[in-house]
Amino acid sequence: MLQDNYTQDLPIFKGVTVKYFRESEDNNSYEAFIEMPVKEHHCPHCGYITTYIKDYRLQKVKDLSLAGKPLKVTISKRRHICKNCNSTFTENNPYIKRYCHFPQRFYFEAIKETFNLQSFSAIARRFGTSVTSIIRWFDNINYPKAELPSWIAIDEFKGNAGGEKFQCNLSDPVKHKIIDILPNRDSEDLCKHFLEYPYEKRAKVKKITMDLSTLFRSVAKKIFPEAKIIADKFHVIRVVINSLENTRKRIQKAFHDVKRKWFKRSRYLLLKPEYKLTDEDKIELNRMLNSSPELEKAWLLKEKFYEIFRKETRTEAKRELRDWLLLANQLSVPEFQHCITTFTNWSTEIANIVGENISNGFIEGSNNKIKVLKRISFGFQNFRRSRNRILSLI
Repeated sequence: MLQDNYTQDLPIFKGVTVKYFRESEDNNSYEAFIEMPVKEHHCPHCGYITTYIKDYRLQKVKDLSLAGKPLKVTISKRRHICKNCNSTFTENNPYIKRYCHFPQRFYFEAIKETFNLQSFSAIARRFGTSVTSIIRWFDNINYPKAELPSWIAIDEFKGNAGGEKFQCNLSDPVKHKIIDILPNRDSEDLCKHFLEYPYEKRAKVKKITMDLSTLFRSVAKKIFPEAKIIADKFHVIRVVINSLENTRKRIQKAFHDVKRKWFKRSRYLLLKPEYKLTDEDKIELNRMLNSSPELEKAWLLKEKFYEIFRKETRTEAKRELRDWLLLANQLSVPEFQHCITTFTNWSTEIANIVGENISNGFIEGSNNKIKVLKRISFGFQNFRRSRNRILSLI
């Protein structure tokens, strides 16, 4: 058992007198009895100094666990009476604030746990309190609107909060930090949010990275006319990869079961860049391409598309993209018609990828973390709480 002369200097009991500190009879918890040292007090009503005590009251509170066991503290509170104005008041206690059921450090530690990837229910079980209490304490947190960085990444995620299916994620891809979470992806609401910033601050945004979303591009052109819009490289290449995969799936349907299964198992050879193929891979790839001239055309388009990002300047990249679109039209692979339409509309933004080493990688990773938080929390109905939880976590 801890001795009284050692417990006097515990940081948690700083400024109070510890009468005793002991283990409970069942040895499952610690018990402590504390009180304030006797001293003069100023009346909060008239400022008169008094030492007269009217009565005592006991308050039992629960503190954080100590050495793996719960700590139960009994506080002896004195009520003083002022001889000048005849009013009563309770002495101030540095251990616990007035009208509080827990010490301040209990609240701080509980709120600190909300900054980790876990649900409110898990935190409540660990601290031995109700879920509604944890939520009520967390709702006192509020994040103000952040400043706009020079480079913005924007994307959407399915949050189902506040009556909206999708929310919008604004991030700083350079510092790997979420700027803000917006309640929906509606273009009018996005414009309204950004217009709350004065033009001088919006003019500081020089680059905006996004997926191939025409909605985000239209908002960016209206609100940030001086910013360079950059298409995310991953999403651009994925359009080509999906077209190649759709071509393979269509062609292999005409094969017998053995060859079809071999095609499916060997699909990674089609997706892997040519310079990464080994000699054995090239032999297997040639067998696949010889099975279908149309598949060979699709694979050639995929390899030619990689050449765009090997150019040194945006002008050369734009010219290479123009040549690729002409080649795709000549080869006439049906699955690549979507690529031709998309890349024609996004030719400038795709060419802007050249020379940049920042992508939407961080924002995609943060969206994945948001999905994990949403799943372990069984969803969020309150958008404000959802936004604060995400900004606390990431």
